[in-house]
Order: sequence, then structure tokens, then C-alpha cells
Amino acid sequence: MGKEFRALRLVSLLCKVLAWVIFIGGSLLALFVVVLGAIQGRVGAPSPLLSSIPGFAQVHGPLSGLVIGIVILLVVLVHFILLYATNEVIQLALAIEQNTRETAYYLKGETEVPPPPSAVSWEQAAEEDTEEG
Repeated sequence: MGKEFRALRLVSLLCKVLAWVIFIGGSLLALFVVVLGAIQGRVGAPSPLLSSIPGFAQVHGPLSGLVIGIVILLVVLVHFILLYATNEVIQLALAIEQNTRETAYYLKGETEVPPPPSAVSWEQAAEEDTEEG
């Protein structure tokens, strides 16, 4: 693939990276909440260190820790799927564009597809405009 649509490729990469970061971080958070619930269930009292953090004050035992952990994991999975699907849709659009470009050249009777045009920076475009004007 060529150098065109660099911003779109960057957005696609950011969606993919962010999807994996959310998945790993959210899974660790869900595991932490389950373990926190198990620990508080054995001790019988909430931890004074974590009771001031919003959301952790509701974890009072193993069952509540497990339920909140599962809810967190489901939310994380939905976010992961949406971000990863966004990445895939962008990649699909880029592949369709590249295949359409190649098909157009082949239908014209050309045997070799020329390389895609290189991206022009805004400075080069401004210089060309001042030279023409």
C-alpha cells in the first residue's frame, strides 16, 4: 500500500492500539476487583485504603466483587470490539481503494500499475500556488 491517506492509516493504527490497551487494562481492572472482593470477603470489612476510591466502596464481598468484575469485563469487551471493528473498517476502505485503483489501470490495458502519487506537504503546495499566482 502506498503513502496516500496517511492520516486515515494513523487513525486506524491508533484505534487498534487503543483497543488492545483498553482490553488489557480493563481485564486487569476486572481481575483486581474480583480479587479485592475475595479479600474483603475473607476479612469481613472493606479496605480503608480503597474505600475512598469511587466504585470500589461498593465491593463488600466475593459475590459483589465477582458481579462488578464481570460487568467491567463486559463493558471492556464491547469497547474493544467497537474500536477493533473501527480499525478493520478503515483497513477495508483502504484496501477497496487500492484494489479499485489497480483494476482501473488493468482495464485501461496497462500491464503495470504505477506507484501511487507521493504526498505533498502543505509547504510544497503553498510554494506551487505562489509560483502559479
